[in-house]
Amino acid sequence: MMCGLQGNGKTTHAAKLGKFYRSQGRRPLLVACDIYRPAAIEQLKVVGEQAGVPVFTLGTEKPELIAQKAMAYAKDHGNDIVILDTAGRLHNKKGLMDELSKISRSVKKASPEASLEMLLVLDAITGQNAISQAHEFCRAASATGVVLTKLDGTAKGGIAIAIARELGVPVKFAGVGEGID
Repeated sequence: MMCGLQGNGKTTHAAKLGKFYRSQGRRPLLVACDIYRPAAIEQLKVVGEQAGVPVFTLGTEKPELIAQKAMAYAKDHGNDIVILDTAGRLHNKKGLMDELSKISRSVKKASPEASLEMLLVLDAITGQNAISQAHEFCRAASATGVVLTKLDGTAKGGIAIAIARELGVPVKFAGVGEGID
C-alpha cells in the first residue's frame, strides 16, 4: 500500500514496483484507491499499461471497499502481489488519515494471511517536515518502509536516514526519473 502526500510519486512508483515484481516472475495487480484526484485512475491505467501490469478499479467507490474487492479479485485471478495506490493526503488531516487506517484494516480483513507493507512515499527534496509526516503515517497506518522518489534532481534525500534512525522505518526503494523504466 502506497501512502504519502500529494505529488510525491505514489502512482508512478506503484507502476515501477509492479514492473519490478513482474520481471521477477510475480503476478502483480495495481489497485486504484485514489478516488479524489480526477485523473488519478486514468494515470494509474496508463502507467500500469506501460509496466505491463493489470489495474483494478471500481471508479469512485469508497477506497476501503475498493481495496477489499481488489483482494478478492487478486485471489480469484492468481495475482500474488497487490499494490494499492492511495490518494495523496496531508498528514495533519485527521479524516484522511483515518481513511488510510480503514483501508489498511479492510485489506487485513479481506486477506488475513497476506503480508501488508505500508510504504510511505517521500519526495527526496522534502526536509524536516518529512519526520512529522512519517510520525503521522506510522501512527495512522503503521508504515513499514520508505520509498524515496525523485532522486534524479539535486536532492539528496538525507531525511530518510533520520526517519530510519528515529522511527525504525527502513528505506526500501529509491526512484529516479519520471518514467517507469
